Amino acid sequence: MSAHNAPSPQQFNMTSLGKKDETEDNGSRSSTSSTAPVHQANGTTTVASITNSNSNPESEDRDPLKQSLHESFPQLFVLPHLLKKNAWILLAVTSVVMIVYIWLYIGALWSPVTRVKNVEIILYNADAGFDYSQTPPQLAQLFQTITHNSSLGSMIEGQIMNPEGQLSHVVSWVDKTQEPGWDRDSLVDHVEKGKSWGLLYIPANFSNNFLSYAPSTTAGPATTDSLKVVDIEYVFDQGRAYGTHSIIEKYISKSLDVLTKGFEKSLLTSPANQTLLQNMHPVLWVQAIHLTETIMNPVLIYGQNFATYVVFIVLYIGSMLAVYSICKYLPNTIETVGVLTFGSEENISADKKTAQIPKFPALRIVLARNTVALMFSLVHTIFIWMVPQVLDGHQMSSHFNAGIAFAFIWFVGMSFISTLFLLSHLLTVDGFQVPATMFMILMFTSSGGILDWVLMPGFFRVGTVFPFTYAVKGLKAIYFGSLREQMWINWLVILAWILIPGLITMAMARSEIRLRREKMRRTASVPPQV
Repeated sequence: MSAHNAPSPQQFNMTSLGKKDETEDNGSRSSTSSTAPVHQANGTTTVASITNSNSNPESEDRDPLKQSLHESFPQLFVLPHLLKKNAWILLAVTSVVMIVYIWLYIGALWSPVTRVKNVEIILYNADAGFDYSQTPPQLAQLFQTITHNSSLGSMIEGQIMNPEGQLSHVVSWVDKTQEPGWDRDSLVDHVEKGKSWGLLYIPANFSNNFLSYAPSTTAGPATTDSLKVVDIEYVFDQGRAYGTHSIIEKYISKSLDVLTKGFEKSLLTSPANQTLLQNMHPVLWVQAIHLTETIMNPVLIYGQNFATYVVFIVLYIGSMLAVYSICKYLPNTIETVGVLTFGSEENISADKKTAQIPKFPALRIVLARNTVALMFSLVHTIFIWMVPQVLDGHQMSSHFNAGIAFAFIWFVGMSFISTLFLLSHLLTVDGFQVPATMFMILMFTSSGGILDWVLMPGFFRVGTVFPFTYAVKGLKAIYFGSLREQMWINWLVILAWILIPGLITMAMARSEIRLRREKMRRTASVPPQV
C-alpha cells in the first residue's frame, strides 16, 4: 500500500474505538456514554474516562435504586440548601427585632401602679377651723376633745402626711400649707403648667360644713336641707395624660375612702359614740367626707385621646412609604437627565461626541426630591387630619382651631420625612426600613402617649429627645388645651428635627449624586472594546 493511502493514527484510533463500542452490550454502553465526559481535541472526539462495572467488584452488590435515591437526595429536598450560614444569621436578626418590639411595647406598660409613688400631688389645707357659735355647748366641748382643739382639715392633713401612715405612701405628697403666697388659684395654675400632677385642696369651710350635721342652738336638729357637703377637692389636668390620670385618680379616690372610713370608725369607737349617734344627722355615717373632682382640659371624647398618637403613627408609616418610593424610583428618572447629552447632528463624527454638563445641578435634584416628599406628606396629612374632623362629636380646644391642627400635623410630617431621608442615605434605600420601623416603635412607646414617664421605667425618658413626644404633646394642647403655654417648645423641637437631619441629608445626597454622575460620564467616555 502506498504511503499516501495509509490511514493516519487519529483515523485508526477512531475506527478501533467505534468497532469496540459496537461489540459492547447496548445497556452498558448507554449508561456509561451518558455520564462519561467527552473531550474535543484537534477536531477529533475522544473518551476521557469510561466507568466499567467489571473494574469494581463491589458495584455488583450495590442496589441501583438505593444508589440513585442517595445521589438524588439533595435535589429532592430544598430545606438542606436553605439552612446555611445566612439563614441562621437572619434567624438571629429577626429574633432580636421581635425581642426589641415586645420589650418596648409590654415593658413600657407593665405594672405602672408600682410607680404611682413617683406622682407628685400637692396638698393644701385652707380650713379655717370650727365656729361653735351655733353649736350646743356640750357638743362643742365634745368636738374640741375629739379634734384636740384643732380644725378637721388639720386632722386630715396630719393623717395624709404621717410618714408611718398608709396614705403617705400612695403618692408623693407635697404639703404647701405652711408656705406663704399660695392660694387655690395659684396652685391650680401650678398644676395647669405641668409643675405638679394634681392638687388636693381642703377648703376653708371644711370644719364648719361638718358642724352642719350637728343640731343648732337656733334652728334645732339638722335637716336634709341644712346639710352641707364636707368635701375635699381634687384638681387635675386630664388632657395632659388621660391614661396616667385614670390610674392616679383611682388611687386618690381609694385613699380618701380609707380616710373617710377611718374617721367614721374613730367617731363610732370613741367614748362619746352614743352622744354622737343621738345628735348627729344619720347621713354623716353614710359618707362623712366627699371627694369632688375638678377636671381641667377634660377629654370629652374617649377616642380623641388615642388620636393624639395614632395620628402620628399613621403619618410616620406614610412618610416611610414616601421616602422609599422617592429614593427607589426617582433616581432613574432625574439623575440621568442631561448627564449624557451627545450631539444629534449627523455630520458630527462619533469620536467628537462628548459628555456634556448636566442640565440639573445635584443640589436642585435633592431639593426637588424633598419637595415631592413634602407633597406626599401634605396629601397624607389631609386625609389624617380629616378623619377626626368629620367624626360625630368632634372636640377642639377653645385655644386653637382646626387650621392650626392641620399645620402642626404637616409640620410633624416634615420632621419624619427629614429623619427618614437621612436613614435612607446612611443605610441605603433597601436597608433603612427595619431600623426606621424600630425607631418608630421606640419613639411611640417613649412619647408618653399612653402613659407618662412618671409611671414608666426610667429608660423610656429617652423620648425627651424625639419628635414624636412633642408631636403628641402639641396635639394634646390643640385638642384639649393641656400645657398650651409650652406649645412653642413643641414647634421648636420639631423644627430642629426638620433642619438638622435635612441639612445633613442634603449634603450627603448632593455628594452621592455628583459621584454617580461622574461615574456615568467616565463610563460613557471609554471607547467600546472590540
